[in-house]
Amino acid sequence: MLSPNQLDSLWDFSLALYAQPEVADTCLRLQDEQGINVNLLLWCVWLECKGLALDDAHLHEAQRRIRGWDQHYVVPLRHLRRRMKAEFGTQDTAIEAVRKHIQQAELAAERELQMRLQRVTQQWLEQGTATTSAAMAGGCRGENLRRYLDQAGVNRGAIDTVVQCFTGVLRNI
Repeated sequence: MLSPNQLDSLWDFSLALYAQPEVADTCLRLQDEQGINVNLLLWCVWLECKGLALDDAHLHEAQRRIRGWDQHYVVPLRHLRRRMKAEFGTQDTAIEAVRKHIQQAELAAERELQMRLQRVTQQWLEQGTATTSAAMAGGCRGENLRRYLDQAGVNRGAIDTVVQCFTGVLRNI
């Protein structure tokens, strides 16, 4: 298995992390119950695994840069896919085929969103404005996660649980 540091692409890192036990459920619960952007969440973890500390200014800039794409494309596709499943179920193969196409479009939109996050990170590195942390390199203590989730208004107990889930999973990758 690849280590997080070997996964240069945010998308590849996200796919590997999301496939780990408990990660998908944790992400979806945060998305549905707290309004957390899962792609930003995964980006926070990826940054930390790369030894990059996230400050408030960079977090707000990243949120601003992806907001339109997320609101106009990712979220509507997700809502459409979920609405179709709730309304029609999964028994009708023709409708299910349409829903699968919508899911593929949703994933493509999420991949584009992550590419935007990766590009902004690269810009910060090139401009010398990214904050590196030797303490973060090669490991994830959840500091970036804490910053994002705290800023989003998630309660401390839930933040601790999420950080514990992700740090535990990353030790096993």
